[in-house]
Amino acid sequence: MGTRATLLALVGLVFWSPVLGLTAVAQVADSTVAVELDPIVVTASKVRSALSSSTVGVSVIDAKQLRALPYRGASSLLSYIPGMTFLDFDGLGYAPQSVTRGFYGGGEAEYVVVMVNGRPVNNLENGLVNWEQITLSPNTVVEVLRGGASSLYGDAAIGAVINIRTEAAEETSARLRARTGNLGIRSVSGSVSSPRYSAGADLSTSEGFRDHSQRFSGSLQGSYQLVDEMSKTLSLSAGFNVREYDTPGPLRSTDPAGDGSESLPFFRFDNADETTFRSSLDGGWEMTTGRLDASVTGEFRNHDLVRTLPLSADFADTQERQVDALGLRTNIQFSGLSLPIPIDNKLVFGIDGFAGSLDSRYFHIATGGIDDTYRDASGDPGDVVSDGSASRIGFAGSAFLELNPSSALTLSLGGRFDTIRDSFSEVEGLSSAIPSTTHNAFSPKVGVNYRYTSSATQVGNVYVSASRSFKAPTLDQLYDLRAFPVPFPPFAIQISNSELIPQEGTNLEAGFYHRMAGGHGWSAMLAGSVYTIDMKNELDFSFETFSNINIGESRHRGVETSLTVEKSELGSAFLNCTLQDVTYLNGENVGNRVKAIPLHAFSGGVVAHFEPISSSLVLNGVSDVLVDDANMTALPDYATLDARISYTRKAYRFTLDVHNALDREYNSTAYQDPGGSDVLFIFPAALRTVSVGLELSL
Repeated sequence: MGTRATLLALVGLVFWSPVLGLTAVAQVADSTVAVELDPIVVTASKVRSALSSSTVGVSVIDAKQLRALPYRGASSLLSYIPGMTFLDFDGLGYAPQSVTRGFYGGGEAEYVVVMVNGRPVNNLENGLVNWEQITLSPNTVVEVLRGGASSLYGDAAIGAVINIRTEAAEETSARLRARTGNLGIRSVSGSVSSPRYSAGADLSTSEGFRDHSQRFSGSLQGSYQLVDEMSKTLSLSAGFNVREYDTPGPLRSTDPAGDGSESLPFFRFDNADETTFRSSLDGGWEMTTGRLDASVTGEFRNHDLVRTLPLSADFADTQERQVDALGLRTNIQFSGLSLPIPIDNKLVFGIDGFAGSLDSRYFHIATGGIDDTYRDASGDPGDVVSDGSASRIGFAGSAFLELNPSSALTLSLGGRFDTIRDSFSEVEGLSSAIPSTTHNAFSPKVGVNYRYTSSATQVGNVYVSASRSFKAPTLDQLYDLRAFPVPFPPFAIQISNSELIPQEGTNLEAGFYHRMAGGHGWSAMLAGSVYTIDMKNELDFSFETFSNINIGESRHRGVETSLTVEKSELGSAFLNCTLQDVTYLNGENVGNRVKAIPLHAFSGGVVAHFEPISSSLVLNGVSDVLVDDANMTALPDYATLDARISYTRKAYRFTLDVHNALDREYNSTAYQDPGGSDVLFIFPAALRTVSVGLELSL
């Protein structure tokens, strides 16, 4: 379905809503209707508020929806949100790469901040996310704030901020879950939760769709409420994850056609072992003047990664990297305050601090051709070829003021000042000294939200906002020690560049939220947003210097729409459409679209409940994906159909999940040969997968 046709379908559904039983503006409210029209509460602005009063695009998937939808991992559920698209590197969704509002890091960086219960989990060196450390509980809620949010969350909050939070349990409960399927998919997990404590464990394995793509992941997590008084709270939480995985890498478009499960000899040594431990202490204090919240989070991560980088269609370089990363993050926030002015208002201000260190060393494994060097290589690492340590220290202060001149009008003003200091410590003989650098960024925001209708049957809000956002270069982009062989002096060049500066964006957005309710339990939610973002000082690769430099400028424009129709006790239907058009503003490709960004994306589905059976059917698709800067080559469009059927009886729940039910062959993404030939490196996606699960409530 084209985007224009889909948008017309959305409009048609709105006009035909009376046929579905939804009440129009002129209709008299049904006195039997007992639907709360503004029930969704979000924490996108760091304080609890109604979603409809937001001045940016925000989406929420609650716990009930999460349990009803087909599940392959936390990232798979996010694809059911407008504006969120994931491209997959391993074929089964274990190595997803987000594309949001036209920002795509290609596995080298991340433009999305991912948080678990308000604590960022992005890696220190490149901002990437280990999605396997994120486990869902029966009380999990997923909240996504789309667009630039540096005024609240600082560095890297350019594409979106995702908060996966666990709401407090109302009573003690325990669950055991097990799942098995084809391709060696196996998992077992257990959890227990109460108003005061929670604990969970998860183990999962997979043989993978591709050759050389086996995976194992195990997680432990828990929390305990140390103090739970009327005015004071103090809680301790901790999480541990270990995972081991092989990386199949891309295939070449010139290789003999197969089913996509092959893996090139280039990547037969690629694998990783990663261990992550994270712990947080969170406290809250209700005072007569407002509320004080504070937290301290510490993290340790060890990552041993063997990675191959193709330098041409027939030549590659493989090195092993060992990383030890330490991080400490603190936050203090004051809320519930108000200024002594004759306008209803609330004031929030906070202080954030971060310190992290990164020890990184490389070992050479193989460099050469696919038919000689990699055929005979042992895969054993050689001597250390580089070693060094990088660190980042950050400090930020922010303030947010919301004014309510009337019950229908909300004005929001906010801003955040960040200062980031990066430094590098060399190891004699294995690296060179690099001067430290400090970067400052101010990220203001202003927004207006107006409630244009409010009745027993409808609530409608329209908003407009303007803001600035920024992304500092990652420690890898600044200091990564990996050197690449080149056929000219000095014969080895590092792509990292310590002189990089943050890229900055100016964001303009307008949108609306409209919720309707009718008789017999019918309700609907229609939302939409349009945006434009001008980015400057974007990181790009220069073939003149063979390194990253700040040369890129681009314009991101798009439309995001969503419609959800629900019938209590029966089910729901949803349709999301995304248009993201990103063009270069400078360079030889000025006016062309940025490669790898889907121009159109959509998701739609139906959830039905016929107790004790419930089922869901979801269609996801993308179209018009270009893979070259000249805009001459495109990937074929694709769409996949996923389904879930569950049967619940007392304390038992059985599930059947089918992904890519139509057994569609497609490539999730691709990139050009760095050597300049017409060969594409492509990433095939898995064919049909089936899994069955059992859940026992204790």
